Amino acid sequence: MALTPPVCSVNDVHQGQRKDRPTFHPSLWGDFFLTYQPPTAPKRAYMTERAEVLKEEVRKMVKAANEIPSILELIITLQRLGLDNYYENEIDEQLLFVYDSEYDDKDLNLVSLRFYLLRKNGYDVPSDVFKSFKDNEGNFVADNTKTLLNLYNAAFLRTHEDKILDEALLFTRSQLEAVLDSLESTLADEVSHALQTPLFRRIRILETRTYIPIYEKEAARNEVILEFAKLNFNLLQLLYCEE
Repeated sequence: MALTPPVCSVNDVHQGQRKDRPTFHPSLWGDFFLTYQPPTAPKRAYMTERAEVLKEEVRKMVKAANEIPSILELIITLQRLGLDNYYENEIDEQLLFVYDSEYDDKDLNLVSLRFYLLRKNGYDVPSDVFKSFKDNEGNFVADNTKTLLNLYNAAFLRTHEDKILDEALLFTRSQLEAVLDSLESTLADEVSHALQTPLFRRIRILETRTYIPIYEKEAARNEVILEFAKLNFNLLQLLYCEE
């Protein structure tokens, strides 16, 4: 006698479907894309036009910079604000000038920033210059947190031959961790961020988003650069939202 196959009721099928239905977590974006209102066409046109004006003003600054400390500070600022891609030729010319020029090799902050930017951009820069900044006990002589931070970031561009930078990394990390709790809030945020992710390893757009409010609080900030950075970031966000 043939066996009769089991018959599933409609309710059984529905229950099985309910059991197999996946559960998704709520979106991290919430209802952002449901409620997002882009700027009006005239507003966006103004933002774009203003950004172009500011871009050319900053270009003049890059071309006019003629002292190594100011050149290096300007380039690192533009990189962190996500603006350096607009001035690739001008920055290349300035870096070549920095590479070929004499500089104050007794200034550890300057030496660190110079090393970082040149090596990051493919220049063959020796690390032996850092040996002169060690005291008799073998510790690096750094008189402020900014210098420690620049040396720390420079150390991440070391090669296997740069033993001095292995030492610099260990020293600066321990020193930065030791002073972290005593720093004012903005600098403390910078140091904490660097200890988690050194400058060389950061994602460009995330670094821009993080650095804009930090740069805005700096006493030596340039208002033209700051305004351009904000506009450029907002215009990019508009593009991403459209896509």
